[in-house]
Formats: sequence, C-alpha cells, structure tokens
Amino acid sequence: MARPLLRGDRLRAAREAVGLTREELATRLDLSSPARIRVWELGLERPRPRFIPRLAAALHVSPYHLLDVDPGDPPLAALRLAAGFATNELTAPGLSVMTYVRLEDGRPGVDPSDRVVTAIAQVLGVDVPRVEAAVRRSRSDNAALASSGG
Repeated sequence: MARPLLRGDRLRAAREAVGLTREELATRLDLSSPARIRVWELGLERPRPRFIPRLAAALHVSPYHLLDVDPGDPPLAALRLAAGFATNELTAPGLSVMTYVRLEDGRPGVDPSDRVVTAIAQVLGVDVPRVEAAVRRSRSDNAALASSGG
C-alpha cells in the first residue's frame, strides 16, 4: 500500500508564506544543514515521520496540508505521520505493531476491536471516530489499488 507522501511543493510554499529561508527552517528543526529542506522540497527524499508535525508547527499549517491526502478523510497512515510516528512506534497495551500495520495497509478482514481502535486513538492523540474513518479509508484505498491491479 502506498504511503502518503510529503508534498514538497506545499512545504516550499508554506515556508515561503511565513518568510523563512531553508536555513532558518533547518535551524528551527535542529537540522545540521538546509540541504535536507531542499531535498524534501524537491521530493528527492522523505522526512522521517517525527519531522512532519515539527515542520507543520514551524510553518503554521496542519500536518495534513503537507501530505498528499484529503485532510477531511485521511487514511490511517496519514494520521500516524501527522502525529510524527513511525509504524514500529505504534504499540500500546492491546495493540501490536503487526495489528496496526495490517490496519494501516487496509487489509480486508475482521473489523478491529473497540480496544484496538481506542489504543490507536490514544497513541495518535485523535478521537475514536477519526480512527474508525481512517481505517475505512485505508481499506477503501487498498480495495481500489487491488482492483486496478496496482
């Protein structure tokens, strides 16, 4: 399943809109070089998930604005990225990383238990209905990908 991508064009536009140079943004993020900002803006590399919410905060935009997703109906991966987590960090009592990955990938199967959905919501700092909608979106995206042969 394709993961949401950082939109380099949106990153650059947001940076310019707040009047920051690449150097200034790199300093705010404690990066060793503004070259990292450049490669993200050009789409040559993806930032680690922990940088998504930090970038958004520095640029005064929603993390979803920086991702290639519908902010009103994001898949589970976008919720995770917006919160700054890598997949291997999504664990909590009642939630294994593998259970989370299956849900994020949108694999068909039994609906997640209330305990699993609640655990994901707590880790990501969002409400339960948002997680439920994101799981549905992830499954919908997976089904569309499968039917297109992708």
